[in-house]
Amino acid sequence: MKPNKKLTDMWTRAAESYHIELDGSPAEEYLDQRGLLDSADRFMLGFVAEPAPGHEDRFTGMLSIPYITPLGGVVGFKFRALDPNVDKRYRYNSPTGQAHHLYNVDALADAVDSILIVEGELDAIAATQAGFPAVAVPGTQGWKKHFRRCFDGVDKVIVVTDNDEEKDDGSNPGRELAEKLMRELTQSVRVSLPSGHDVNSTILSYGAEHFAELVGAVK
Repeated sequence: MKPNKKLTDMWTRAAESYHIELDGSPAEEYLDQRGLLDSADRFMLGFVAEPAPGHEDRFTGMLSIPYITPLGGVVGFKFRALDPNVDKRYRYNSPTGQAHHLYNVDALADAVDSILIVEGELDAIAATQAGFPAVAVPGTQGWKKHFRRCFDGVDKVIVVTDNDEEKDDGSNPGRELAEKLMRELTQSVRVSLPSGHDVNSTILSYGAEHFAELVGAVK
């Protein structure tokens, strides 16, 4: 389904206004702490000082992460709470009724023979900074079957989900997402990150070279 041009134009203006507010904001400090500030312009990351028309007040004070099409328009958003005391389950928010999209689909055009699928938008940005084309599934429940078509013609899909600690009930969201992706994409292989880490924290803790070694080991 083609994006609604009127909505795309409205969301693009919203993303641009949030990006302008990034300078000197708590979101800028947060991105700097996560080593992602250098990519703020490329991914039009921003700060919600005041919600744009169509966005709820609950997004005020959050990091804005727009979903940008290869043509440069914005078709959706993810918002990240910056208060460290917010429950982990509620750190990431999307506008009510927003459709699910893959994040950073522009990377598919850069994939020569392989591409990474990671868990979450900021991990896709971190992997991109490390030199790997990467798209992100928007959370553990965000994969949709029609996404498979996006990877037609890609020789190898490298799955790099969070290495979550197992919960009391035996569930492990990162592992379960990886297993789902491996079933859906027959050309996929999996990279295991250090225990308790995601892509971004692995690079921050161990360095981009170590992350590259992990990815290179399955190529």
